[in-house]
Amino acid sequence: MASLARDAGHRLVAALARRLGAGCIDVAEDAVQHALLQALSTWPFKGMPENPEAWLATVARNRALDLLRNEARGLDVADALVPISPPHAESEGRFDRELNDDELALLFAVCHPALSPEMRVTFALKTVCGLTVPQIASGLLSEPTTIAQRLVRARRQLERAGVAIEPPPPEALPDRAESVRTALYLMFNEGYSASSGETLVQPELCVEAVRLARALAQHPTTAGPASDALAALLALTAARLATRVGPDGVAQLLEDQPREQWDQALIVLGLAHLERSARGDALTVWHLRAEIASLHATAPDTVATDWPRIASVYDQLLDLDPSPMVELARAVALGRAEGAAVGLAALPEIEGNPYAHAARGVFLSELGRSEEGREEFEKATALARTEPERRLMERRRAGESRSARSTLRG
Repeated sequence: MASLARDAGHRLVAALARRLGAGCIDVAEDAVQHALLQALSTWPFKGMPENPEAWLATVARNRALDLLRNEARGLDVADALVPISPPHAESEGRFDRELNDDELALLFAVCHPALSPEMRVTFALKTVCGLTVPQIASGLLSEPTTIAQRLVRARRQLERAGVAIEPPPPEALPDRAESVRTALYLMFNEGYSASSGETLVQPELCVEAVRLARALAQHPTTAGPASDALAALLALTAARLATRVGPDGVAQLLEDQPREQWDQALIVLGLAHLERSARGDALTVWHLRAEIASLHATAPDTVATDWPRIASVYDQLLDLDPSPMVELARAVALGRAEGAAVGLAALPEIEGNPYAHAARGVFLSELGRSEEGREEFEKATALARTEPERRLMERRRAGESRSARSTLRG
């Protein structure tokens, strides 16, 4: 049930909002939440229906009509609420003058130019991608209270401006496309490395983000180098999903992942999008991130990876998109390219990030400072956001403890 709610919930909200009018997003959200609660209370006793998502769609539609009638505005829209069918994969990327993919249409609708870029992305992640306020805060390196306030301001700003949130015409799509790309990237990241909980990955978020990114790259108005680069980045990274967590439930770092288990079809797809992205003259953050992903995807192992090139690309990325996380990734690449001492010196101070402490622990260990390395892994363990991460940090900490004891025994 939890998996169905994560997988189908945001799709149903998008489908319902499309039929109600995207200005009724709040009604769509309430209706889908009602349907999920109804399922939770009835399915354990009556059994799951043959088509669970269609059942949820019907209950949500009826609830939306009730809500609208109670507000004395249901009569105007009742006829427009045709039965909602769950989206099918074959509709991917096919839309003409108006976007016919519900989620993609709603993404463009909420990324309205009346909002600032950061408000657009935040609003899209909440209303369309279905992320929670803490998840959005983690992805945007912000505080949950800041994100909650931003969402309130966004709604109020749209109301004050009298903005009708509706799928924009083709000529308005390019100006909103970058906000949509950013939202899809952050949606994918939450699926690839969860910000909290018992599981590290939520594959359904990654699959949906890849699907929508490919649809962007195929649409005649939003197609172009940047959209292809995003599709390449997500496909190449998604190829590693199956090896993110080992059979024992412990998160696996890139160097420990069995590369023969990576999805070769996704790698081929990603490389094809990457080749297409080279058609333009502009260099975007999506091109740089996609190149890094391709260097990892095509390397036979960690040692043979072109770390100097990766470090160089991170230098370029820092110029376009400076952030602590890019600094951290650059430091790791420098450490692999030029040695642990260089990597350690380049590490930024990032409070509350387990991987910053873990990277410091690895470099300290490689420099023979095992006790200091163990202390860093203790900090990383305490800060781990998910159970697979915690097990990984605990394993590394235990390894450093054994190393330190061996050194003392001499």
